[in-house]
Formats: sequence, structure tokens, C-alpha cells
Amino acid sequence: MHYIVKGKGEKTLLFLHGWGGSYASMMPLIDSLSDTYRCIAPDFYGHGQTGAEHVYFLHDFVDGVKSILEKERAERVVVIAHSFGGRVALELALEQRIKALVIMDGAGVKPRPTLKRLARKCKYALKKLLRRDLSDCGSPDFRALSPLMKRTFVNIVNTYQDDALCSIKKPVLLIWGKKDRDTPPYMAHKMHKRIKNSRLVMLEGGHFCYLDEVNKTLSLIRNFVNGVFYGMGDRVCRRGGGGFIIP
Repeated sequence: MHYIVKGKGEKTLLFLHGWGGSYASMMPLIDSLSDTYRCIAPDFYGHGQTGAEHVYFLHDFVDGVKSILEKERAERVVVIAHSFGGRVALELALEQRIKALVIMDGAGVKPRPTLKRLARKCKYALKKLLRRDLSDCGSPDFRALSPLMKRTFVNIVNTYQDDALCSIKKPVLLIWGKKDRDTPPYMAHKMHKRIKNSRLVMLEGGHFCYLDEVNKTLSLIRNFVNGVFYGMGDRVCRRGGGGFIIP
């Protein structure tokens, strides 16, 4: 994986971008936070400056990120992830070097069944059964992918991480857009309910709420990360319904 490092120090922030993006989509956060922390930001396989050599599964992306942390000898890490990056972050949560997670409009929760989604699946299944042309199936973004990345995308979206949420014990800050249509707010509330040591903050905006409200997002991240790195993140105050506040 291609990646960048900006800033210095033992305390590391790992930035994981969303599907179809690159590390560049995280730069508004990195540019600000690199004054205090070492920021590492990879391009996932098939994104940005990282190529795709075969079909990938979620664990391949996780292993690629782990290898970067090993190479950079990062031992105290807070992950800041958006959308698809949230999937990778959830898998990294059990790593000892990972101290906390910030997940912004994250993916990984199984979507609710809808008539629209069911109709799309039926249309695809029928066309496949009849050996019809499938090139018009899927979103425009999906149709624009290479054959390798199309198969990778299918592997990813059919991986659900709901059962893993309850096993996450580290502090997690969830930042979500109220108008998010890609990973709707019900997914945020499900994560918040299942991750015992989590806090949910709803912002105005959509799936890229961290760009819609950069200054507010930066303030939330700084307060959270400072608490984690300077010891307060370990003294969690639980409240009814889950969640935490840093004393």
C-alpha cells in the first residue's frame, strides 16, 4: 500500500479513507492534526496510488494496514476512519497497539431490508439466470470499477461485522451525518448500542459530514484523542444506554 506520513512523535493517528477515495480525502484533518501527532494515511488497494493485483477480501486490507504500522513502528495508535475505512478500523480494534477508534459515517453494519434493495437483487438474479447482459446492474460507481475491484467490492459489501461490535472494549467516538444516505443514522445508533464504550455525535451534513463541518469534527477529534493519549481515556464514565465521557 502506498501511504504518507506527516508530523512526528510517538503518538500516531492512522487515517483510513472511504471506498472510492484516497488519503487525499482525509487531508483537511491531517493538515491540522499533524501539528501535534504523527499522521499515517494509506491508499487502500485499488485506490489512489495503490494498484490492485488480484481480488481482495476485508482481511487483505486489514493485513496491508498492519504491515504499514509494523514498518513505521507505531505502538500507540488512534484510528480515524471514514465509511469503508470504518470496516478496517473495526477489525483493527483488537490489536494491542490500537488505543481507540474514531469512526465517521462508518460501514460494516448489515443494512435493513428494503423493497428497493430486494428489487435490485431480484433483477440481478433474474438477469443472471437468463444469461442476460449484467453491465447495467449496480450503481454508476460500481459499473466504473475494474473487474478485479468489482469482485472485491462484492466481497466487502457482503461482509457484515455486527457480531464483532460487542467485543470492542476500547473507547470509540462515532461521528455521523444526520442526512447520511449511504450509511444511514440507524447504523450509527446500532454501533453505539453494541459498542459499550462509545459516544455518538450527530452532525449536520451527509456521508461526508467531517468535510461538511471540518472545524467541529477537528474539535471533537482533538478532545477525544488528547483524552486517550494522556490517560483520561482509560477512566471511562459509563452512562445509561452506553457511551462515555472523558473526565
